[in-house]
Amino acid sequence: MPDEQYAPLQPPGTVPGSPGVPLDRLERAVLDLAARLEELRNAFAAQTGRADALERQATDLERQLAIAEARLAVEMMHSAGLAAQASHLMAVAAEADLPGLAGLVEAGSVGGAATSRLAEIYAAAFDAKAAELGIEDPARFRDA
Repeated sequence: MPDEQYAPLQPPGTVPGSPGVPLDRLERAVLDLAARLEELRNAFAAQTGRADALERQATDLERQLAIAEARLAVEMMHSAGLAAQASHLMAVAAEADLPGLAGLVEAGSVGGAATSRLAEIYAAAFDAKAAELGIEDPARFRDA
C-alpha cells in the first residue's frame, strides 16, 4: 500500500494538515485579529472626522483672513487720504497767505456733487492707494 492513503496522525483538536496548532488557539487568534481590525477601523474613522473638522476650520480661517485683508486695505486707503490732506494743510499753513486756507474747505462741484478741495485731495490719495493695492473701483469703499 502506498503511504499516500494514510494521513499522519494529528493530536485531537488540531487543524488537519497543520503542524499541530490547537484549534482553540487559532480561533482565539482570529477573534483577537478581528477585534484589532475593529479598533483600527474606529481609529481611522475618528482621524477622518478630525481631518474633516480641521479642513472646515481652515476654510473658515481663510474666509476670516480675506475679510480682514479687505478691511485693512480700506483702512490703508483711508490713511493715505488723510495723510494727503494733512500734508496739503501743512503746505498751505507754511505759506503766509492764509486766505488760501479758505479755498480748501469751500464747497466746489465735481460731477454735480458738492465737494471741498480737501475732499478731492483725500479721494485722489485714496484712489492712488487703491491702485497700488490692486483694488478696482475704490469709490465703493471710500464712503463706507
